[in-house]
Order: sequence, then C-alpha cells, then structure tokens
Amino acid sequence: MKTIKETVELPEAEKPTLYDRIKGGLAMASQLIIASPLKLPPKVVAVAKYMALALGILDAVTAANQKREDGDESE
Repeated sequence: MKTIKETVELPEAEKPTLYDRIKGGLAMASQLIIASPLKLPPKVVAVAKYMALALGILDAVTAANQKREDGDESE
C-alpha cells in the first residue's frame, strides 16, 4: 500500500509572485543606496531616489486598484 505525501503550501493568494519579489528587491536596494554612508556618485543616488519614488507611486496605485476591486465585489 502506497502512502501519498502531499506538501503543504501557502494558498495562492499569500504567495509572493515574481513581480512582488523583484519589486521588493528594487525597493530595498534603492533604500540601501540612499541611506548608504559611503560617498557614492551623485547620479547613482539620484537614480535610487527616482526608483524609490516610482516604486512608492506604483504601490499606491496598486493598493488603490485592489481596494476598488474589493469594493466592487462587495456591492
């Protein structure tokens, strides 16, 4: 008699997607560059600041879209 072993995984809704992992990594890298005590070239710091700004705007738009979709389903 064979026993079936299934792995227990997180539901799909809770798994971070590849997009979320990349977005999180970029956010962490840009914050690290901005807060770095090293003297980095000004262009690198400027790009990191713009990247952090763009990721913040992207998060806000995504959250607003998700909130709107959740509101549409409840009506």
